[in-house]
Amino acid sequence: MPTERAKALKMRVITTFVSIVFAGSMAASCAPAMQMSDLFSSSTASVSPIRGVGYAAISIQPGKTRVQKQLMAIRASRLAAMRELAEKIYGLDVNSYSSLSENVMQSDTLRGTVSGLVRNARTVSIGPIKTDIYETVLEIDAADAAAMESQRAPATR
Repeated sequence: MPTERAKALKMRVITTFVSIVFAGSMAASCAPAMQMSDLFSSSTASVSPIRGVGYAAISIQPGKTRVQKQLMAIRASRLAAMRELAEKIYGLDVNSYSSLSENVMQSDTLRGTVSGLVRNARTVSIGPIKTDIYETVLEIDAADAAAMESQRAPATR
């Protein structure tokens, strides 16, 4: 007996297939010179979701009990996955500073920051992958990511 998740995935696949077939028939009637391979490559590129994966160790989380630590690891891994999505959508701002004295390296500092609003992220999976590690996989539609990126205010420095 299929689960609700399996039914939803099957419906999404069918909807995507029907959309591609309909778009193909429209393209064939409007532009006979267009190749079907061009249609499918551009269609699948816009349909494929963007994924973010986050990891967190259970043992280093604050908490009095193992269950509290597991819940904190789930939250930390989810936040790390959100950060990865934001990096993919908005990019990573990298700043570097190096200091030399008499041509000898004194210090080297590298800093990366990401800032952005992530909406409509779906949880694909959350679960332990080792005895002490939780993994969270999130995804967002490419169209939603493009809309978020285009609505971002220009960076001020």
